[in-house]
This record gives sequence, C-alpha cells and structure tokens, in this order.
Amino acid sequence: MQTISNTVPVTHEEAVVLANEIERLEAVVKAAKGLLKEFVEQNGPVETSYERWDFIHAESWSFNKGATKDIAKRLASDGVNPWDFLSFAAKDLKRIGWEDQELSQYGQVKTVKRFTSRKL
Repeated sequence: MQTISNTVPVTHEEAVVLANEIERLEAVVKAAKGLLKEFVEQNGPVETSYERWDFIHAESWSFNKGATKDIAKRLASDGVNPWDFLSFAAKDLKRIGWEDQELSQYGQVKTVKRFTSRKL
C-alpha cells in the first residue's frame, strides 16, 4: 500500500504510483459499498454522523413510439415552446449518424472538461 502525500507528483513515475493507489482505493470503496448494500437490503437503512445509506427510488418515463411528437404538439397547443423541454441526448445524436458539420447547422457543440479515468 502506497501512502498518499499532499503534494502534486513531480515525475511521471510518481503520477503513475498515485494513479495506481487511487484505483486500489476505489476498488476497496466499491467492495465496501457492496457489503453495506447487502446489509441494508437485509436490515434497513444505516445512518452515520453525516449520511444515510439506503435505497432511493427513482422514476423515469419511457414513451411509446410517436409519443414525443404528440407531447410536442400538446405543449405547442398549450402555448408552450416544446423545444424548451425536449432535447437530444448525445447517445441519440450518435445513433442518427450525422457528422459534426451537419449538426452544426442546427446548433453548437458544448464540451465539458471532466477529470476521470477510463478502462484500458
């Protein structure tokens, strides 16, 4: 186990050591959450000094084919601009298969810089 210092790595090798330690710690956290999840399933919520660990129910809607068009029409008839509510998810745009040049006729790309890791 590597001790994490409070300084920015100076060399590439130090950065690799730090990245490996982050990956190890994240694996430990994932395993620990799995164990706690099993406990909560069997025994109910767990409260700490700062958080409550429990299952939270989330809802999402799945609409029938053509429903988006009907919703847009209904919003428009109610005097609401449907495009203030309806948008295309990035995965849907990829499924359309249009190149960026084609999409740029309708809008602009928004790029977010997010620090994360990806599996090799």
